[in-house]
Amino acid sequence: MAKVVHGGVTDSEIAAARARGLDPVDLSASLNPYGPHPSVVKAAQEATFARYPEADAHTLRACYAASAGVEPACVLAGNGSTELFYLITRAAAATGSTALILGPTFGEYRAAVEAAGMEHVEWRATPPRFAPLLDEWSECIARSKPRLVFFCNPNNPTGAILARDQVERLHTQVRDHGGTLVVDEAYMDFAWPEEQGMQQPRPGLAVVRSLTKLHAIPGLRLGFLLAEPDFIAEAERHQPSWSVSAPATAAGMQALRQASFALESRQRVAESRDRLKRTLTAAGLAMGPSMANFLLIEAGNGARARAALLERSWVVRDCASFGLPGHIRVSIPRDDLADRLEQDLVECLR
Repeated sequence: MAKVVHGGVTDSEIAAARARGLDPVDLSASLNPYGPHPSVVKAAQEATFARYPEADAHTLRACYAASAGVEPACVLAGNGSTELFYLITRAAAATGSTALILGPTFGEYRAAVEAAGMEHVEWRATPPRFAPLLDEWSECIARSKPRLVFFCNPNNPTGAILARDQVERLHTQVRDHGGTLVVDEAYMDFAWPEEQGMQQPRPGLAVVRSLTKLHAIPGLRLGFLLAEPDFIAEAERHQPSWSVSAPATAAGMQALRQASFALESRQRVAESRDRLKRTLTAAGLAMGPSMANFLLIEAGNGARARAALLERSWVVRDCASFGLPGHIRVSIPRDDLADRLEQDLVECLR
């Protein structure tokens, strides 16, 4: 199994930039620029370290279930979304089974599929719009009859989103061919409107959510799987005890109480995103119709553009690891940094 390249900034890059007198702003990881909320940080810092956390994180799972309006038996907490993808493939794998990956997208899906001994098929959207094509997806599903279909909504790195009624149609097709649709909604918190999400468990559907993007706590690793109880039980059978640490549990429970912070963050990010899209489009730059908290921008040479922007104290994502070497992914910054980012992007890319 090949190691997945994620392309975020490294500590050594930050140190080297600072040694040259730069003060890098990290826009490579696609986090809420206004987080984390101080109460979430405090909760993690004050967590109990002298005892083991709950082996199955059942209190946290119950809290998340209440916030999502589902039964606790329909929720599994994990050490980030990535662990959950590995648990899903292990729960669903069967001899000779196939997974369909709708790309270009997050590399851990393929890694999880390979780790479970499954075959994989990939369908890739094409630039510049990276439009989801349900008819082509239907043909792939009918032809390969996949046990699992991985779909990120909004997609990483394109930001493209599929409306809920279209996801329902996709789910029906996958289920009717005996498979399960895995919808990764890590960035759904930043989409507009909110009701695009697919949280109600039903046959043939597994939804993965994350608190680390909206609440800017990726170092704590915390994700949730929502599915029917039987699927949750089978996935949990493959999960080690204590996957969710005490600090992650405490931070997660506190984050679930921050409804006002979450709403305000969504609104501010959406406003900055839409403004940035208008400015860059008017300047002649091409990008997809992102509804996430990042933009995928044509750059000609992504690595060169990343290096040029780093010299202006911006760290962005070179998308070569997604199979898109001519693109960069740029997270939405705080609104007080938006003007400078707009100017530097136009000057470096146009």
